[in-house]
Amino acid sequence: MCFNATASFVGAGIVLTAGVGTLALVRDKKQIPFACLPLIFGAHQFMEGVTWLKLDNQARHGQVQCLTGYDVHLWVLIAWALFPLIVPWSVWFMEPNPKRRKLLLFPSWVGTILFAYMMYQVVQPAIQVSVNGGNLDYVLPGFSPGTLAYPYVFATCIAPAMSSYRYVIVVGVGNFIAMAIAAWMNVNDYASIWCTFAAFLSIIIFLHFLNQRRAAQRTPDPSPPRDPVGAT
Repeated sequence: MCFNATASFVGAGIVLTAGVGTLALVRDKKQIPFACLPLIFGAHQFMEGVTWLKLDNQARHGQVQCLTGYDVHLWVLIAWALFPLIVPWSVWFMEPNPKRRKLLLFPSWVGTILFAYMMYQVVQPAIQVSVNGGNLDYVLPGFSPGTLAYPYVFATCIAPAMSSYRYVIVVGVGNFIAMAIAAWMNVNDYASIWCTFAAFLSIIIFLHFLNQRRAAQRTPDPSPPRDPVGAT
């Protein structure tokens, strides 16, 4: 988490456990990318725990709390490049409604363009993370997260909200609310704060697949169960 090492590791353990349970519930290959999201979020939180340990060690030795290196670049890559790519495409991949699939192509391609741009940003050598007001502040020189907030929200929040699955819609709406709260709490560190909120919201993905499994047990139809909006 963005708050301290202990919280990061505890959060990572909870989300990773939910991720393993989610994958165990998958019944269709098209669902695998979306089902992997809790594992990715959990691993991301674990990385922040390691970052906190390194920063705390610097503080104990009287050093300035500031880190650079491959692990910092990897965190930024996952947060700013991978999430806007994998979230909309994973929703598109398992969407059963043809019309919604067409609509989902818009946020999916926006996420792809954002991914390409952020991959360029990630290779810049001066990326660093420091402690700012008790939270982790990831800094990319010459880059302002606010400038990409709209396409990022479109890819990571609006795309799930366009799904025909109830729980997936909840993930999208929840992510939007979490991002707004994170920005209100601290506009400089909101990426780290949002990733923490989003990690726990990804547990809803487990509930989605649990609901799918229970629906399958109630019907003899061997095809993947669906719970489109408006169904009883």
